[in-house]
Amino acid sequence: MSESVTSDPVIVIGAGIVGAATARALQRNGHRVTLLDSAEPGNATSFGNAGFLSVDSLIPLARPATLKKVPTMLMDRNGPLTVHPPSLPWLLPWMARFALASMSPAEVQKGKDMFKPLMLEADIAWKAEIQASGLGELFRTRGALYVYESEAAFQGTDEMRGLQSGKGTEFEIVDGNRARELAPGLSRTIVRGIHYPNGTHTIDPHKVVATLVERFTAEGGTVMRGRVRGFRRDGNRVTAVQLTDSELPAGAVMISAGRASGELTRLLGFNAPLVAERGYHVMVAPDNVQFDLPVSPPERGLFFTPMAEGLRIAGTVELAAPHQPPSWHRADLLKKHLADIFPGVGGAETSRWIGERPTLPDYRPAIGRAPRLANVYCGYGHQHLGLTLATATGRMIARLMDGEDLPAALQACDPGRFG
Repeated sequence: MSESVTSDPVIVIGAGIVGAATARALQRNGHRVTLLDSAEPGNATSFGNAGFLSVDSLIPLARPATLKKVPTMLMDRNGPLTVHPPSLPWLLPWMARFALASMSPAEVQKGKDMFKPLMLEADIAWKAEIQASGLGELFRTRGALYVYESEAAFQGTDEMRGLQSGKGTEFEIVDGNRARELAPGLSRTIVRGIHYPNGTHTIDPHKVVATLVERFTAEGGTVMRGRVRGFRRDGNRVTAVQLTDSELPAGAVMISAGRASGELTRLLGFNAPLVAERGYHVMVAPDNVQFDLPVSPPERGLFFTPMAEGLRIAGTVELAAPHQPPSWHRADLLKKHLADIFPGVGGAETSRWIGERPTLPDYRPAIGRAPRLANVYCGYGHQHLGLTLATATGRMIARLMDGEDLPAALQACDPGRFG
């Protein structure tokens, strides 16, 4: 077991869903843990996700099929992918790396090989965490439905369904009429669907994080507010995390600060080329909502998820440099998608939100030990899958910190791969 158990605590930097789940996993393995963030736990990107545990997403977005669509999508300001125009010069190096990863058969294969063990772990880990942290009232296993407006779009899922069959995923291919039975109110334009009967979603993503942190503190964990300004080092070990006006002794450090993780890794001498893959959500009153499972039209890049406070419309991608003002027309676009896919469903808008998904150019997360550092660990870059992979990441890091090796396929998630 790590020396941090008997000396200084593990400092987990970042109190979103990945940091909170990692803090819980480390705590259960006997570590003293301090969870550190500059904001309240769960108030950043983890606040506004679509709420779906997408444990059957088994193929990286960095692949030739995606790359071929990028020019067309970028020309459509209202499409599922856009670029914040003032950010383009800043984004060009990242976009070049994305293109290289997408065109490399070896890199694409690493993504496929990596996702299967991670998702198998995620499925087990979430079931265990829901039980251990008393989260049952926040999750529903009602299935999930992906819907398609053309046969061609449905046929484009052949590779994904093949990988899912190899994993043992249960799903049913349905026609438009069956899709409308599963999700009453769906448009007549829907011609195909894929129904995942075991799909699970949360009705309150923010409360999931808050509850994890409540259980963490109730069982002896420490939560602190503070902004990291640097690290004190002794050789290849970090001995303290330096805040604006104080210093925290550290037996080990875990970096799980989302998009801001790149700023921390630079202080430690390695690169994490993360972009803000901005997503939006709109909450609307649940007028005429007669479905209780998440529904996604993948061509449009979003989810409709029934939640405790109404219907959440969440998704699309806007690549941007950090700290840019929101493009609120992207939120307006979400309401247009609702009117197209579920005409007559949903009432008045009750809130809107923007978040920064932390995304690396090969669309693989960074999970593992930091390069050239003996006691620094990483868990960031989960792009659209932060909620899904949070508990799996926490368990992997806890095992690694206690001397176990990660599965061989997770070498593709090496935090040092970008230099």
